[in-house]
Amino acid sequence: MKSLQVLGWLHGLWPAVEAAVFQVANASYAASQLQPKLHARDKDPSDFSWVKRWAAVGDSFTAGIGSGSPLGSFLTDEPGNTNWYCARYDTAYPMIINEALGGSVENFQFVACSGDRTGNIYKQIQELDGKLDLVVMTAGGNDLCLASMIEKCVFRPFDGEQACNDVISIAEKNLDNILPGNLKQLLDALNDKMNDNSIVVFNGYAQFFNTENEDCATKQDWTLFNLLAQSGLKLTVERRKKFNSLVVKINSVIKKVVDDAKKNKKYKYKIGFSDWDSWPSQGVAGQFCDPSSTGEYPDPKQPDLQFFKPDTRIGANGELKKRRREALYATYDNETIWQHELTEAERRRRSLDEIYKSLLYHSVNPQAEARHMLDRRNPLPPKCPGDTDAEIQPPSIGLPNDIAKNFHPNELGHYTIASWALQTMIDLRAEVLGVKPPECVPVDKFTCWQKTGSQKYSNEPFLNAQKDDFCDGVEEGDRVNGWSYAQSYGEGTPDETEFKVTLGKSGAGSDAFSKAECKDSIDRIINGCDGNDPDNPMDWKFGGEWQRGRFTYQVNPSRTNRPWPVPTAPSGSCKGWWHGVWSSYVMRGKGWATNDFGRKALEPSARSCIGGGLTLWRFKYFDEPDEDGNEWQADFNTPVFVRARCFKNNKVQFEAGGFTDGCGGND
Repeated sequence: MKSLQVLGWLHGLWPAVEAAVFQVANASYAASQLQPKLHARDKDPSDFSWVKRWAAVGDSFTAGIGSGSPLGSFLTDEPGNTNWYCARYDTAYPMIINEALGGSVENFQFVACSGDRTGNIYKQIQELDGKLDLVVMTAGGNDLCLASMIEKCVFRPFDGEQACNDVISIAEKNLDNILPGNLKQLLDALNDKMNDNSIVVFNGYAQFFNTENEDCATKQDWTLFNLLAQSGLKLTVERRKKFNSLVVKINSVIKKVVDDAKKNKKYKYKIGFSDWDSWPSQGVAGQFCDPSSTGEYPDPKQPDLQFFKPDTRIGANGELKKRRREALYATYDNETIWQHELTEAERRRRSLDEIYKSLLYHSVNPQAEARHMLDRRNPLPPKCPGDTDAEIQPPSIGLPNDIAKNFHPNELGHYTIASWALQTMIDLRAEVLGVKPPECVPVDKFTCWQKTGSQKYSNEPFLNAQKDDFCDGVEEGDRVNGWSYAQSYGEGTPDETEFKVTLGKSGAGSDAFSKAECKDSIDRIINGCDGNDPDNPMDWKFGGEWQRGRFTYQVNPSRTNRPWPVPTAPSGSCKGWWHGVWSSYVMRGKGWATNDFGRKALEPSARSCIGGGLTLWRFKYFDEPDEDGNEWQADFNTPVFVRARCFKNNKVQFEAGGFTDGCGGND
């Protein structure tokens, strides 16, 4: 989780990046001359001044389709400028990285192109202006027929379960038969473009879907252009797991290719795999179908979503689809609609035939078949359903970017990718320099609430009596997404206090709860704060917080209107009145009997002294202190003439830990 340091820094950088976007020049390569060189700091892997010339190659995940504002325009781009064609955007992660690299950069070639498969990415690399210090990249997703899967399984899932599963089958075959070799050829091609001791960061992909419940299938509608309100496949947990499994597999393939390249001494560059997959699922609620999601986009209930998506609320789309259906029946007769449905059925049949006739679907040896059509040195084509050429057209040609950007990282996603990529780059640079890379240090931060100005406090013996009970009773939650457990003690009393432990979603340190650490932490909060204070001789405890790695422990007194300044000694008042055959007493106090409603000390002490006959015991805590600062009142009846031996001499009060300076009245 070292990347969290960079991620936090980048989120702080975001406003600056938005305010001063790097302006692109040099048509297809988006190269730019920036500020003069900076002097490098020796042996500092986080110093980026070694990066003079660098490039970003790959598919739409690197081009950044939809993230920020487009770098190009169909109307204003000069001939040869591919920014619009490739749907490059100004908040793509390479643009964020370029801002982070600073003024030492002399040349930046941004050639990633939305829709490109490994074949065209290979061409991107071949056309690079070489002598590069750094390359960042993504590749492989389009070789898995991702666009076809999204169409047939999510957005236009009207061809049936078989069509969806068959596209997934093609993707799985491509994973085994085509992708590893294609990715290796990309790395081979890069070797001719890199300087000695340069760096290549190969970014992975992230799982799109949360799979905790079926809300996405039952409470959301993911179909697009469903003019006839057709019933398609639902985005069930099972289907989402299939999609996620493909992402895990492609990341595994990429990592294996990268690991093999690390061992190959022919490469003049250092290479690393940047795996940001854990952040959308474990760091934040960043996946589609999260339980917090309402289906809206942007979703105020899920502010950390990492990908673009359409509005999938059934309420938002359902009424529109209903109106379209009603308009269709109002405009056309039943026979016309029937013909339309027949045409749609024929389209589905042809679509299935297209899948079955796919070269790779039937071929026993897809690689051998593909070599008949491509040069042996070029990456092999995936032959997805619907392909008319070896390489699919970029989304900017076939669909508006507002639609094509779905299932791609949004601005938050690109900042996440940038943070992981930069951390990977720092680690690789440390390897080049022969030094240890920087790493996250577990948080250890101790805070006493009194020092923050809090006037909430509780009784010290009372708090110490609760810590073991609390820590022994902690109920652990989900270690992946974090959890919190809290317990209040002394509820309804002046000493009411919440004990709390929280496991954060991220950070350095263990995620395993320890009762021993819990007790040690709570003990230090209670007894390490507020002691040895001449203005607080009764040692009232204000609580505090201890952040220890991923765990945070808190002791939080609750009452906001206790006597202030704090009582320096127990005090109160007492009156006893004779009524012939019985006497009545009213006692008030502050600084004692503040957490037990008088049951553990005051009432037993009174009964013991009186020797029997205490009746109508009533005890209440005030909502706020009275004019003398008292926080409670006890009313009770006794036999006659007990005042002198039990209350006027403070015997009962002393035994209960209090004092009232005698007891008035006439009993």
